[in-house]
Amino acid sequence: MESITVIIKTSKGMKEYTYEGNLNIPVTTLLERINVKHDIKIHYSSSCLQGLCGSCSMIINGLPKLACKTFVNEEATTKKMHKITIEPLSKFHVVKDLVVDRTSMFENIKNSRQWLEEESRINQDNLEFEYEASQCYGAILPVTSSKISKQESNMDKLKFLKENYSNHFYNDCVKSLACENICPMNIQTQRAISIMNRHSIWKFHKLLKK
Repeated sequence: MESITVIIKTSKGMKEYTYEGNLNIPVTTLLERINVKHDIKIHYSSSCLQGLCGSCSMIINGLPKLACKTFVNEEATTKKMHKITIEPLSKFHVVKDLVVDRTSMFENIKNSRQWLEEESRINQDNLEFEYEASQCYGAILPVTSSKISKQESNMDKLKFLKENYSNHFYNDCVKSLACENICPMNIQTQRAISIMNRHSIWKFHKLLKK
């Protein structure tokens, strides 16, 4: 039986808890067991517990991760820290403890119309990339936009997607590639961004010049 220190940071401050037991468990299970052992209620979001919905996203040891796919033993003992720090995502409004309001993200998805409106175009040369991008569960808009724009056959919708990409992503992306380092699905976002830039910016620019 091993023991670690669990540090929970919220808007109300920082609290430390001691956990003893099996460390080969995901962070979601760790939080559940801490609640039971200490007879408290640390609020956090979780749904599928399969790394698909993204609702359990939180900052673990300083990096955004999925709590259901992040194992305590890999974050604590293997790094010889014997402690783990958990806090809510910093880019969203904190509702309570580790729960954040992701409404702005969902609104961005809705406003950018991330769905096909007509029968999709299938290009055999793009299938490998489109399959890779399809693994995105919706938290990374550049990858999702890239996948849809390559399949959209409605020209008005395609024009909207390209303009939306240029206005809301291309001009704001700092090109640090940090998104690739933290992507829970290990999507090659650098490649996806490069393809989307070429598809949405340069081809659209040529179209306007005609």
